[in-house]
Amino acid sequence: MTWAHLSIDLPLFLIRIVIVSFFSIGFIQFFQRLWNKAFDKKDISQNKRWTARILLTLITAGLGTLVHLDAMFFIHNNSAIIYHNWALFILILPLLFGGFSKIETGIQILALVEIWYMHHATNFFQTVPLIAFVIFFAATIILKIYRKKIMKNWSIGTLGAIFISSIFWFTVPKESMGMTFTLEWKIQAVILYTLMITFVLGYWIRQYQEDQRKRQLERLADYERGIEHNSYADHQAELQKLFSDAKQSKTNLSFATFDLDNMKLINNRFGRLAGNKVLSGVSKMMKQILINSNLEYQLFLTSGEEYNIVFPNNKVETILPIVETCWQSIRKSEFAYNERNISVTTSVGLTTIHPEDTTINNIYKRADDALLRSKQYGRDTITLDKKIVSGTKKETKKLSDYCYFAQDIYDVSKAKPNLYYHELLLRTYDSNQERWILPDYFEIPAWMQITLLKEFMSNTEIQNFNLNLTAKQFEDIDVADALTQFAKSSEGPNKLTIEITDLKDSQTTRRISALYRSADIKIMIDDVGSDNSFELVRGALPYVNGMKFAMQNLRKTNSEKELEERVSFWNQIAQEKNLDFILEGVETETDLLMAKKLDIPYVQGYFFGKPAPNNK
Repeated sequence: MTWAHLSIDLPLFLIRIVIVSFFSIGFIQFFQRLWNKAFDKKDISQNKRWTARILLTLITAGLGTLVHLDAMFFIHNNSAIIYHNWALFILILPLLFGGFSKIETGIQILALVEIWYMHHATNFFQTVPLIAFVIFFAATIILKIYRKKIMKNWSIGTLGAIFISSIFWFTVPKESMGMTFTLEWKIQAVILYTLMITFVLGYWIRQYQEDQRKRQLERLADYERGIEHNSYADHQAELQKLFSDAKQSKTNLSFATFDLDNMKLINNRFGRLAGNKVLSGVSKMMKQILINSNLEYQLFLTSGEEYNIVFPNNKVETILPIVETCWQSIRKSEFAYNERNISVTTSVGLTTIHPEDTTINNIYKRADDALLRSKQYGRDTITLDKKIVSGTKKETKKLSDYCYFAQDIYDVSKAKPNLYYHELLLRTYDSNQERWILPDYFEIPAWMQITLLKEFMSNTEIQNFNLNLTAKQFEDIDVADALTQFAKSSEGPNKLTIEITDLKDSQTTRRISALYRSADIKIMIDDVGSDNSFELVRGALPYVNGMKFAMQNLRKTNSEKELEERVSFWNQIAQEKNLDFILEGVETETDLLMAKKLDIPYVQGYFFGKPAPNNK
């Protein structure tokens, strides 16, 4: 059957499609904004949200019915099918949105039933139309239940439009609402409705998915910002009371502030959950030591890695042995997390009440000054006011004190995982503990990095490497020059990638990336989704080559489903930007299966082994 056989004026028919699609898209956008106000926004009052919900019902059930009645009473030519189809569209639209109450949904479905009945009034109780009505009603319920799937699949929506419009129009009696519905009119009505829905869904689904992505980014941003607690302010009144009591009774009050060293580095390398495990372990250890001391004390955790201990009625000479016990216990302990043994040291500032002190802030300031001296001395030190009382100044590290460990990256795109890259992790040897540990700082000179890399290269066949740089190293032109010259030389590796965790501004990334590109060195952003939010990463994406998602950072704060959603989100960003994507933290067969399910080619984690030096 051709268009000519249907007696369709094709140009006019196409104009009708364009017009009805144009108005339908506008209506959807308005409906979407109003729905967001009714169900998504938390910064408006409850009354405004209910007003928006009432308006949603009025503009769907009310407007849909009004358009239908207008066409029924005033339009009796084939132009009427435009308005009847639009009314049908307006009434079906709310079924694709969630959040409506049973009453609101009932009103929407009742309006649909009303339109069906008005079109089928003369044959409503006949067998075929009645069966068709039951099928039509069931189809609307299915539409409501599976609305999310439709929003992700344009073809399902188009097939649904064909099915619903065919049931509706082909069962309309020949004589209905003052018009004669010929077979040609019915075919035109089905074609018009299907094409309208096809165009509208094609546009709307894209907008809907973009809107969903924005909401996900907001959730991610909320997650990544977390909830900040100002413990200092919470305990200030209690501390001031302790200080006032000491001043009034003219008794002693000693104060120690502990600040764990290099916690940011621990969080970057092992994840925030590992850092939390260390903090929890330190807290338990200190509490037990303080309990065993039989001294009067108050312990406060005032920030992420800082502990304050107040010792009422105690001289500083009395509490110093207890402070040293805490210090030694921390530095000699290892804190287990996911089969990792993490060591940490602490710097301590110590002081006592002075006659001239007027508030607790005087003590805080003096303790902070002492803590700063401990940090400047080389960390892992106790300072009493201006005097170092425990700790040994760190010696300057030599090349032999450093070594690269490898955490290997595997290509799992094929049946058998293949070793793809070595990620190099800097370690330093601690003679006191007689083991390799995280260094106090990672900013060793470029020549040392290159020498250590050469040493590692001589012991492995795979000549592909990921090298971690701090933000300061990454923005250093001299470091970039040294690494690019090495990469270009005959001694350089086959492939070299620079990994960065702490992002600078995108202009710095843009400027430095040109240098690395000149030597075919790739740049990869580490810890996206945890330490680096989308807002931080977005500006740098045009200048980098890949991203790494550290799954272990989020494992204990997200369900398996939530974790997969976050991984999928970042993998999708990487695919859209044509970037490499590495999933870090693969520790089980289930993790590996998730990576394959999401078509992630590169993975890394303890499933393949722990970091080791000079793999052969």
